[in-house]
Amino acid sequence: MLINDWNIYFLKRLFGQQRLALRTEVKRLKATLPPEDYVRHPQVKLYAATMQAIKAKIPADPFASHFALTGPLKKFGRVKKMGIPNRYRLFFRAFKVPESQSIFVLWLGYPRKEGDKKDCYRAFRKMVERGDFPDSLDDLMVESEQG
Repeated sequence: MLINDWNIYFLKRLFGQQRLALRTEVKRLKATLPPEDYVRHPQVKLYAATMQAIKAKIPADPFASHFALTGPLKKFGRVKKMGIPNRYRLFFRAFKVPESQSIFVLWLGYPRKEGDKKDCYRAFRKMVERGDFPDSLDDLMVESEQG
């Protein structure tokens, strides 16, 4: 998908799978719940907020300070709040090169332990350290699908 001159991609093996599972659950809920319950369901709200972040908030300015991470994660960004439930974080990486502008949505993180708000950052840092995310634009393109 192309939004605000940014090409949006999903990392297939992480966010692509998360998005597919969430979308499948939302479709199941739509088929089984009354409309008033469906629109209030937490999974439906999470999916809607995640897609809103991808389609509107990140492409508005992926290098904005409110997305910035620091230290070993400084080349990545994350969405927190902005409609996404408090415990979730949407991690991404943006590249702005003369030929194109690309955003790669990498992973939807959430704390594994109740009350541990930094847990998803630790998990993401470990993924980065393990090399779960390709470092180059070309390698990310190979492992991603157009959103």
